[in-house]
Order: sequence, then C-alpha cells, then structure tokens
Amino acid sequence: MAVEAIRPAAAPPRARAVPARAFGLAGLGLALLALAAARVWLAAVQPLWFDEAWSLMAATTPDWASLVHEALTDVNAPLGYVLLRAWVGLAGASDLALRLPALAAIAAAGALPLLWGAGLRREARLAWAVMIFAWWGVDGFLAGRAYGLLLALSTAQVIAFAELLRKPRLGTAFAWAALGALAILTHYYALIVTAVQGLSFLALRRREALRCWPAALAFAPAFGWIAAHAPRLQAFAGAEVAWHPTVGPGLALAMTAATLQPSAPLLGLAVALGVLAAAGLSRAPAARLPPPMWIAAGASAAALALTLVSGALHPSLTARYLIPTVPGLLLGLVLCAAQTSRARLLLAGLAMVWLGAALRPDAFLRDLASPSPYGFETASEVLMRHGARDVVFAWDHEVTALMPPPTLERLGSVFFRRAGYPVRVRPLVVRPGDDVNALALAAASGPHPGLIWIYNRAGRTAARAHPPAIARLDPRWRCERIGDDTVGSLACWRTPRA
Repeated sequence: MAVEAIRPAAAPPRARAVPARAFGLAGLGLALLALAAARVWLAAVQPLWFDEAWSLMAATTPDWASLVHEALTDVNAPLGYVLLRAWVGLAGASDLALRLPALAAIAAAGALPLLWGAGLRREARLAWAVMIFAWWGVDGFLAGRAYGLLLALSTAQVIAFAELLRKPRLGTAFAWAALGALAILTHYYALIVTAVQGLSFLALRRREALRCWPAALAFAPAFGWIAAHAPRLQAFAGAEVAWHPTVGPGLALAMTAATLQPSAPLLGLAVALGVLAAAGLSRAPAARLPPPMWIAAGASAAALALTLVSGALHPSLTARYLIPTVPGLLLGLVLCAAQTSRARLLLAGLAMVWLGAALRPDAFLRDLASPSPYGFETASEVLMRHGARDVVFAWDHEVTALMPPPTLERLGSVFFRRAGYPVRVRPLVVRPGDDVNALALAAASGPHPGLIWIYNRAGRTAARAHPPAIARLDPRWRCERIGDDTVGSLACWRTPRA
C-alpha cells in the first residue's frame, strides 16, 4: 500500500521532464539559428578586411597558373585559395559569396561532434558541438579567409585521432593523416598539432603505429608543397619583416584566453578555471570517459604550449594561428565537466556561456559599426565615387618590400576590377623609413589621380614616422579617412580645379 501511494506522486515530475527538455532544445536551436543569421547578415554588409581582400585577389586570378604564382608569393598555405577560387567561379565574388564557405565550414565543425562522437555521451557531445559552433562569435577571424575551414578540419582531426587510438588500423590512420595533411595545407601551424598527435600515437601504440606506416604517405602533398614554398617562407622569417610581437608570459596568457573564448576571453578563462577546479575537487565516482578523448585533448594542450613557445622564440604568432588547438581544448573542458557530480549542469553551463558570449549585442553592434578600418574596400568605393582613374596604391606594412609590384598592382585594383571600373593602379613599394606623403604626391599622375594608403602606425611602418598628411601638404587634394590616426586607410583624390 505504501509503495502504491508513492507512485502517483512520482509521475508528474517525470511527465514534466520531457516538455522541459524539449523546450530547452527548442531554445538552443533558436539561439543557434539567431547566431547563424547574425553571421550571414554581418558577412553581407561589413566591408572586407585587408586579408580578405588578399583572398579575393587570389580567388579572382585570371587562370590557375596565376593562382599558383600568388600562392607561392604569399606566406600562407594554399588550400584555402584553391577552394575559394573554385567557389568564386560558381557563386561570384561578392563579399557574402566570399565569406559563405567559411560560415558553412563553421557549421560543419559544430555538427561533427554530433555525427562522430567517438564514445562521448549525448550531453557531452552536444555541449562540445555548441561550444565549437559558438566559438567564432559574429565576426572575429576574417570569414573571407581559410580559418573556418581550418576549424572544421581540426575538429575532424581531433575526432579521427581519438578514433585512431581506439582502433589503430590502417584505414583509420590514413583518415587521420589525410585530415592532418589538409589542415597543414590550410595553415602551417596545424603542423604542430599534427606532430604532437603523431608522436603520441607512436609512443602509446608503437607496434600498431609501425604497422600503419603507409598512412604517412598522405602527408606527401603537404610536405612537397612546403618544400617548394620554403624559400619564400624563409624570406618572411627575417627579423626585419616581423610584424607580430614576441610572445611573453602576459601575451601567452591573453592568447590562451582568446583561444578558449575569443568573444569574451576573460570570461572564458574564468569559466575554464572553474570547471578544472570543479573536476579536481569532485568526489563523485569518475565517469567512464573514453581515454582516447583525454589523450586527444591533452595533445591539443601540449600543441598550444609548443606554439606559444615558438612565438616566444620568434615573433610570428597571433591568436588566430592557434585555431588548430581549439577543438581539443574545448573537448578537454567538456571532459572535465562530464566527470563531476553536476555533469549535466556544468555541460549546459559551458554551452550557455559560449553561446551567450557569441550573441552579445554589444559585440555585434561593434562589429556592425566597424567599417573594417584595416582594409581598402571602402577606400576604393570612395575613389570610384569621385572619378579617380589613376590610383597610387600604398600598402604600408613591414613585408611590402618583399612583394612583387605585379602582385601589389593586382591587389590594389581588386575592388575596381570586381566593379568593372576602369582604372590604372600604380603600387608603391613602401619601406619603414619612407615618407609615403612625398612618394604618393610625386607618383600621382593623369587628369584624375587618386591615392589609397593603408597604414598601421603601431607597427614598424612608414606612417609611424611620417603620418598621413596629403591634404595638408597639397591643398588641391581631398581625403577621407577610414579608421583612426593609428590604424586605417586613406582615400584621396585631386579636385577637378587642380
């Protein structure tokens, strides 16, 4: 009788559990759709940054031979340019078309843990998926570049590595190696994560690793390209053209925080430390989590440390280069949360924090208000409105002296060509001691001259010693600044009465 009296009281909570979970999943789905919509809308209205303009230049080369030449001229890996050129041939070269592949790749990266979870429970897979998808925020890492593809490949590589440790077979090894090679061909810093994973496999599964040696042939295209690209990479490695700061302890901590959560680094770091503390203090029985996933997460943490050390030894590192470590680091947080007594609560909290940081209205409005100051799409549009036909193009950067003038000419004319606007572009090869004001005014010619000057006075650039002053030096010129006194671009044109 007592048991029968208890049963009716237990039924209502069980009946309420299903709608609550359904409402929660529906809310999560709406939030994810809102984030995706914000990304697409911002991609359509925000001008391209400089790096994205370089992608547009590579994607609109007249033929594939020209693309190979530009890829060998640049310091970056080539796969993003190759895929983008093929895509632009189908979808066109608008700003939105240029950015859509990266946005699709980010969505694919978020879906991968749900499709291929390597033994994780459903709640952990969902939290990991949401964190990966929301990691990007509404902007942040230049969607017109290959970083979205890099995030997707790195996510697949982490899962494939865990699967390789669980089932060390030749087919699995080849899948992991192929993903690693593609990641390296997307960004060279993926080589560090791939090396740590490969060495871990060799140390932990030596006999099986030796049997799987033919899978290493998948790396041949990546290492072959690196060998061909090595002379150019060596030229960019010179201290005189380094444009990134040397990584010290403070910057290393800031980069780590940004790697965990770029939209709110301090919040992400605090939450990560809280989860680690909760996992360390938890008295609950350890959850049966697959050891390969722990090893995969540990390999990413080790790769992060090695990459930061490389930035301390040579000034060549910025936060977005750490993307290959992101999926594994987020996996580590998920694993720590999943082994606590409050696993579901912590996993839900992680997903909410990452999603909430990505959907912050202030961050979205800031990105929307930004005219992409370190770029020249807006400057090109200004000169087209004012009828400039002979344009001097000055990219005031530490590496400009390494760039062939034809590449600079193709870059400076990319927005004019896309618009079908007839113009002659004369590039300036700018060095740190030059006065771009004097060089540009001397180079200006024709009845309708113009100038585009992209500057960063915080670096070792010409504008640091000789800031833009075109209109003051020659009153016949009118200028419009995009950005501020430190970072931005300048569009100048000479008035008809000149």
